[in-house]
Amino acid sequence: MKRLIVGVDPGLTCGLAALTLDGLPLFIDSRRNQSFSNLIQTITELGEPTIISSDVSPAPDLLEKLSQKLNAVLFTPLISMGTDEKHQTARAYMERYNLKLKNIHEVDALAAAIKAYQHYKNKFEQIELRVGKAEIEVSVDEVKDLVVRGYTIRRAIQHLLNPERAEAPPVVRRAVLGEREMKNLIDELRRRLVQEKEASKRLRTVNQKLRLEMKTLKEEIPTFQKKIEYVKSEESAKIRREREYQLLLDEVRTLRAKLSEYSAQLEVYRERFNQMQRLRELESKGRVVLLKPVEAFTKDGLEKTLRLYEIKAGDCVILLDPSGGGAATAETLAKRGVSAVVARGSMSHRALEIFAKYAVPVIPVERLKIEWIEGLPYADSENLRKAVKEMEEVEVSKAFEDIRTIVEDHRKELMEE
Repeated sequence: MKRLIVGVDPGLTCGLAALTLDGLPLFIDSRRNQSFSNLIQTITELGEPTIISSDVSPAPDLLEKLSQKLNAVLFTPLISMGTDEKHQTARAYMERYNLKLKNIHEVDALAAAIKAYQHYKNKFEQIELRVGKAEIEVSVDEVKDLVVRGYTIRRAIQHLLNPERAEAPPVVRRAVLGEREMKNLIDELRRRLVQEKEASKRLRTVNQKLRLEMKTLKEEIPTFQKKIEYVKSEESAKIRREREYQLLLDEVRTLRAKLSEYSAQLEVYRERFNQMQRLRELESKGRVVLLKPVEAFTKDGLEKTLRLYEIKAGDCVILLDPSGGGAATAETLAKRGVSAVVARGSMSHRALEIFAKYAVPVIPVERLKIEWIEGLPYADSENLRKAVKEMEEVEVSKAFEDIRTIVEDHRKELMEE
């Protein structure tokens, strides 16, 4: 298993960065609502962590639990890394290894891992040199792992060569600040103080420069005001005329557009009016019949049609989807006294029986020429009467055949007796 330095940025979106003990980037990612078990699984699939690293001090509780669960050393910087430090640290790695990070969480995780690597870098280089010179067959990463956990280089090599004779010291999870660490902390604080002083100095210089520029601009204001007044006196009349002309042109364009729009609307209304007028004339002459539409032949669909169109005795209806209708819906419609039902599609056998019971002809839509006007279906009255008559003849013929079949069956029974 590869030994890893794992930087973690916990939160709603969890950033994760894994480096080898040589400082090479192995994995960088971030996920929203990352569970602890998924985080463990992701890390263990990459390798075996030697160090779990934080970018803040003290480390969050999640990193404490993570280091304990994975038996890794928890590294925290002497003081929390600043935003600029994290960005500079991550940017150098991104440029060196051609990395592309998606968000700030990945930047923070990568910076934490790099910070831990830089802390142990000199010791790791000593290990590589020592093992290389000694020409012994031990894993350099395993030596590094033991040194991080508290071994000296010599003891780590001995342990790996003779593991049964060496005692494993407890895992060092958090460095105890000694004299050297305190000195490092003071040096770090001094370095940051110097950086802040330099930044403050730069800002004061920029501020002074901006003040000088502002003073120069203020001195130039009267000159520019005079130029503006002069241009106004020369050009104001011309500008006013051009502006008025442009306003008039814009108004003309707007009016023409509105005129075109209103003309189109007027044409639509005229066409609709002509259709309605023609429809009224045909209705008054009894040449067309309104087929009151039932969108769905269900209880709800029928109730909706009854509310909208007030179906009454003598009306004709068209079932746009008769597939859902049964005996109850058919009887509700038949009891209204409708004179005919036009069906667009197949209807249930029970519904057909009810309409036959109430002598309501059911006409397939293919037998009629239907014209939709203003969203409503109309049928030619003569065509409708002809279709009704044909359906009645079919029903009579069918009834006659049924009676003849019954008589024939009865006659056969008498002859058999």
